[in-house]
Amino acid sequence: MMEQRKPTMNLDYVKYLLVLLLTIGVTDLDFHIGYPILDQQLHILIILVCLSLVLNSVLLIILGFCLFFGFPLLSENPSNYTLLIKSLSIVVIPSIIYATYKTCGTSFTCVLSAFLLYPLLGLGVSVNYFDLLSHIFIDTTAMLGMAVAIITGIVFVFVSMGKILVHTGIVDRFIFHITNHMESPARIAIMSSAIFGSVSGSAVSNVMSTGQLTIPLMLKCGYTKVRACAYEAVASTGGQLMPPVMGAAAFLMAELLMISYWEVVKVAIIPSVMFYAILLLGTPKGDTKIKVEKKSLQIPTVKEVTKDIADSMYGIIILSAAIGLIIGILDQTGLSFDISTFIIQMSNGSVPLILILTAVLCIVLGMGMPTTSTYLIVAIICAPALIESGFDELYSHLFVLYYGCLSLITPPVALASFSAAKITGANPMSVAVESIYLAWPLFLIPFIFIMM
Repeated sequence: MMEQRKPTMNLDYVKYLLVLLLTIGVTDLDFHIGYPILDQQLHILIILVCLSLVLNSVLLIILGFCLFFGFPLLSENPSNYTLLIKSLSIVVIPSIIYATYKTCGTSFTCVLSAFLLYPLLGLGVSVNYFDLLSHIFIDTTAMLGMAVAIITGIVFVFVSMGKILVHTGIVDRFIFHITNHMESPARIAIMSSAIFGSVSGSAVSNVMSTGQLTIPLMLKCGYTKVRACAYEAVASTGGQLMPPVMGAAAFLMAELLMISYWEVVKVAIIPSVMFYAILLLGTPKGDTKIKVEKKSLQIPTVKEVTKDIADSMYGIIILSAAIGLIIGILDQTGLSFDISTFIIQMSNGSVPLILILTAVLCIVLGMGMPTTSTYLIVAIICAPALIESGFDELYSHLFVLYYGCLSLITPPVALASFSAAKITGANPMSVAVESIYLAWPLFLIPFIFIMM
């Protein structure tokens, strides 16, 4: 007797649905057609659709639409639906934890779990634990708050633009014109990764795209596997800090600090240029002239671009929901204030020490996350300690962003370095150590500009 296969959901259609919902939110289409909806209604549906992509469950989509239509009732009279909201939070929050593990890995999942379990210690919490979970699930300052609003709004627009540029071949054409005049394959890796990295929003995807070209070129010209992979990992990580886009962090920073986007770019351009200048000057010129193939522009299909946008977005949206839960815990327990106070007390008034402690904490919190999510979490947890110590808000946010991104090449996680190592089969930890050696200016530059 043949075993019947369990029917699976067509994920392509779910991806189209996700992009459609995100587009409705960005364009305010609901308002234009005369059926205005709450932002949180759309956000909770989007989160459930993203969870369905990870868990491959059509039930989560059905639940999402039920919550979409029922959210106004639940949010206006939560006391009348206490048991229902608790039940929903017990279903959705563990789903987010598991989906975070599948999309982001172990390190951030451990961070998320630690924050969610912290209230069980009874510190700073005066309500029942399940009441707390239901609050951060439905409250507009927690899971459905700032983090998911920024990701589904600003970041979605940015990612869509980036994907269109990549699929049409405009990015490849731009890289060709710059790199075809360089003799060093390492310099090709550095410049192409700087360009692509600023657009892509992910150092790992940067490594896996430009690295397929640049790493083999470096190997042909005599570079060791470890050195070739390290150059690519460092250059890709630096791209996340290069204006005008900075992996979407520039837009997020301007939104959070309520300042002009160009103010962020003006301050961030100098350290990023310094970093790449030092990296390029320290790179061997090489003896072989490298010719990069010129690629023609093309018109991609809507389906192709839509699926690629959805693939980039659903993991980030799940992370934003997880960060929203962390924000809710920080708000309800006062833990954010406690962390800032702890850092200030540990530094004992020493400015270098408070910067070192903050940098280490940012590297730990940034492990295993893309740039946008890294920035959101370190801005919420780490930046307040620097601001309370008297540092400028913008410089404090740039400082924590830099060290959060440096976790991509810092052991023991070092996702960018490990991803580059996969291309050649090199030892991942050796590549991470070599990456730190090559990127030493990036570890020092934030200290210089924040203390000036």
